Amino acid sequence: MKSPNTPSTTASSAALNDQDYLALASSMINSESQIGPVPVDPDIAEAMGAFSEDALSADDALDSHFDGIDPTAEAEGSNHG
Repeated sequence: MKSPNTPSTTASSAALNDQDYLALASSMINSESQIGPVPVDPDIAEAMGAFSEDALSADDALDSHFDGIDPTAEAEGSNHG
C-alpha cells in the first residue's frame, strides 16, 4: 500500500507540455475572473484569443471623446451673452 505522501506519477510523466500548460492556465484565469480583474501573462492571453487593438492610435482614441469642439481652445470671437 502506498503512503499518502508518495507521488503516483514519475517525474517524466508529471511534466506539462506548453499546450497543456496554456489550457490549465486559461481555465484558472477564467475561474479567477469571476471574482474580478485578473492580470494575465501575454502568452496566456494570446492562447485565450486576446489581441492588441490597433484600429485606433492613442491620439485618435482621445480625439474620439470630443465632438469636434476642442474644450481646451480659447474662446476666440465667441459671443456668449
